[in-house]
Amino acid sequence: MRLLIFHTGNLNSNYYEKFFKMIEKLNHNLIGFTSLENKNNFNKIGDYTVYPTNSVVMLKFDKILIGEYSVENIKILREIFINLGIPAEKISGINWLLQQVMIRKYEDIHDIAIQDTIAYWQTHELSVFNQHTENYKHTYDEVHVDERYNLPYINFQTVEDKQRRMYYPRGRNFFKGDDGKDYVKDILREQVPTSPHLYIKDKHKVDEGDILIDAGVCEGNFALRYVDICSKVYLFEPDPVWFEPLYYSFKDCWDKIEFIPKAVGENTHVNLVKLDDVVDVPVGSKIFLKMDVEGAEPAALRGAKKILSTNKVKASICSYHNTDDIIKIKSVFKNHGYRIATSEGYMVFIWDEKILETADFRKGIVYATNC
Repeated sequence: MRLLIFHTGNLNSNYYEKFFKMIEKLNHNLIGFTSLENKNNFNKIGDYTVYPTNSVVMLKFDKILIGEYSVENIKILREIFINLGIPAEKISGINWLLQQVMIRKYEDIHDIAIQDTIAYWQTHELSVFNQHTENYKHTYDEVHVDERYNLPYINFQTVEDKQRRMYYPRGRNFFKGDDGKDYVKDILREQVPTSPHLYIKDKHKVDEGDILIDAGVCEGNFALRYVDICSKVYLFEPDPVWFEPLYYSFKDCWDKIEFIPKAVGENTHVNLVKLDDVVDVPVGSKIFLKMDVEGAEPAALRGAKKILSTNKVKASICSYHNTDDIIKIKSVFKNHGYRIATSEGYMVFIWDEKILETADFRKGIVYATNC
């Protein structure tokens, strides 16, 4: 198969080295690049010519791969190529290469969820959640501005059916609606019942009176959903862009909040904190531990031995950031005698820098309980 890559960004061959290897692995032929910014045939990426986009109709190729991860940008660029007379079936995102490698790698694996994804890929491009959120109806929460603090916010619904303001940083880019208003799109898409990133499932949930430990808070949509029913909430978030928004999101219940502006890990250092060093667990307390800390989950769990040694813990831990995270996470919980399960289906974590090398399906969440 003869391939062209639509190039975005600097003319730097290093970015494309892994894609070159995948093309070679698939026995395809890269005939060059194309770019809107290139008006002549003088630029090169490595040994490959960068053709002006309006000239590609004269080239013999089977597929154009758009070297851009953004779904919105791919949509726009696809329209440009279609307007040039290139058939839609000849245009794909750059992750088409990863998709083809994974189909070959897993086509004989007898796992229903994996085979469902491979079947889905016959008519769809690869994505993080693939068919698991295919039937999700998009949501759009209108962004307002609180003039007291000059901060944007949305009205967010809690499990108690209350409306709470969830604040965002100043200057944040939001989804622009056709009406010209700003919206937060799909705030809870990854938490639909069919998602492999689902934190709460069946009886594995936050209960009245629980101590909630939310490690990796971000905008706070998990903790804010349950803050009214919890006896205590620990918020761990190292990114300073969220400090002020989180304060105002939880301001009216700050008496039950402990905010720790640090990352979690196995030990306590200047910008790192061990959970056992800051979380106070009264005897008999029930704990719900949610953790999404960009691949630091195994280390953070090793820093929570005291917490995990109590006999009333439920945990939902992200296990997809690195290919071997799930093994390490399960090991920690097994050492503490926990019952373990995983979320349904699989994710393809395209944001991992090593995903082009590992080309693997990953479980999104490890559920663990000892109560």
